[in-house]
Amino acid sequence: MAARIPLPDEFGGRAFLVNEARDAGVGRSRLAGSDLERPFWGIRAPVASGGDVEALCAALTRRMPQQAFFTHVTAAQLMRFPLPRRLETTRPLHVGIADPGRAMDARGIVGHRLRILPAEIAAWGGLRHTGPARTWLDLASGLSLVELVAVGDHIVHREHPLATLPELTDALGRYPSRRGLVRARAALTLLRIGAESPRESALRVIIVLAGLPEPECNVNIFDSQGRFLARGDLVYSEFRLVLEYQGDHHRTDRAQWRRDIRRVQSVEDAGWQMLQFTDDDLRNPAELVERIERRLRARGWAGKRTPRRADRR
Repeated sequence: MAARIPLPDEFGGRAFLVNEARDAGVGRSRLAGSDLERPFWGIRAPVASGGDVEALCAALTRRMPQQAFFTHVTAAQLMRFPLPRRLETTRPLHVGIADPGRAMDARGIVGHRLRILPAEIAAWGGLRHTGPARTWLDLASGLSLVELVAVGDHIVHREHPLATLPELTDALGRYPSRRGLVRARAALTLLRIGAESPRESALRVIIVLAGLPEPECNVNIFDSQGRFLARGDLVYSEFRLVLEYQGDHHRTDRAQWRRDIRRVQSVEDAGWQMLQFTDDDLRNPAELVERIERRLRARGWAGKRTPRRADRR
């Protein structure tokens, strides 16, 4: 078997334009080699480098207009936003260009022509994309209210905020007429800087929309002697009730499973009650809410439920 002809140094280990390679003397047969893939028309890239969103975006920059940038779902993926599973696929890439420019139109690309300020464009790893606040606003037309809150909670998290609540508010104010604006406004009122996971955010929003009192996010729980017992995901301090989302690792990690059992015992020995929920519970919100309401009322809540409408516009 004949040895593969090495590529010129300037094309090694990165995506490149076919026309540039041909001009450098690379033949058609070499460009069709099994070590190269075709992420987009007129582009070749090493097979090993093309599997993630950063590699795909880097490849596309070889033929993007200089003033173009990544936006919507692609920008969210570059910034590691917690997206729903249906949006975790890397293709198509979303590419924006400022109005009145012409949106890109090619296979594997969704082009957007946008009204946008220069300050709303950020850069990461040499890739230009919409910043956190603008990306969150752009996502509002394609996410549910619960999903949008989960992303927003991630953005404004108190430990490492990517943007602040005032910055998200300002982004909404700059664009008074656009798809998803009503949903974004509703989501803004539900964001909390103390939320620490997307599922926790989803559980909280389901509770609030159902008209139950809103629990506090991530509260430390102590016994009567002031000894730390646990940090609860969602806590009703007045009613000494803790709500916990349990991801699958709590079941598959044996050490974690044992710690969870001891933790629940210590909290309940101190007079608290702990309710645990999984993904199955989140898929049946009516039953979930009824379960929480029963426990709240048993522990002294006498309020009236006033459900809020989850606006879908």
